[in-house]
Amino acid sequence: MLSKMEMNKLAMQESVALLACPICGGELIFNEPHSFVCPKHHGFDVAKPGYLHLLKQAHKTKYDQALFESRKKVIASGFFEKIIERLTEIIADINKKEIVIYDAGCGEGSHLAHVVNALQEMRRNVRSVGLDIAKEGVKQAARDYPGIVWAVADLANCPNQAETADVILNILSPSNYQEFKRLLKTDGFLLKVVPEANYLRELREFIYVDEKSSYSNESVIARLAEKLTVEHVERVTYKAPIAKALFADFLEMTPLGWHIEADKKSELLANPPEELTVDLQIIIANRAHLL
Repeated sequence: MLSKMEMNKLAMQESVALLACPICGGELIFNEPHSFVCPKHHGFDVAKPGYLHLLKQAHKTKYDQALFESRKKVIASGFFEKIIERLTEIIADINKKEIVIYDAGCGEGSHLAHVVNALQEMRRNVRSVGLDIAKEGVKQAARDYPGIVWAVADLANCPNQAETADVILNILSPSNYQEFKRLLKTDGFLLKVVPEANYLRELREFIYVDEKSSYSNESVIARLAEKLTVEHVERVTYKAPIAKALFADFLEMTPLGWHIEADKKSELLANPPEELTVDLQIIIANRAHLL
């Protein structure tokens, strides 16, 4: 039986045609036992947990292991289940023998892994790559979800070949639409998920008493429309229960919890809401008319 490291390395070898050298953009080839090299001899070793570090230079982020462990627990509780189900439904409508999915800003990998698993249960053939600049998240993804290509990467310089993605997932994460446009096949599309006005309203209203208590997506859509064509926008809204034992993890994973005053945080942890509003917008955008 293959180890997780071996499963991840095999996935990289099978998907090597999707990858590109982050330094020169050249094609990568696999050299035994665990290296990928481009024609200009830039080399990248598979890290022990089973991921590739494809950054031009080291990059530190504020996202640590504790944050990603908390995020995994919250996602595992089903908090985002309905939005993941809807994304999977949209992807499942693609009429192709193989679907190539990139998750730009994959974090610790749970969202992509759940989508891929659901599609495979539908007997769909999927090839997938998770990309994130936070090494701790990618490291955890490689450990927890073998069989997917996981790479530490800069979304402004994705280590992937042009026009190779059927779908780019971008879930509650920063974007680089110029790069996304480069990566999408001519019939590919971006699935971007952004907060709607009432997202985590119970938490925001407790923390803020001013205009920050709600979101606006106007600027996001305007920036996206500069590079891609917005094909469809839909809203997914529901109440998600959150166990009291999970609330500390929730505050750990969400930016809303990072700067909360100590007394307010103590009050929240002592008496957290039993449910939170999940109010998200799915934006589907493609390359039509912008080639």
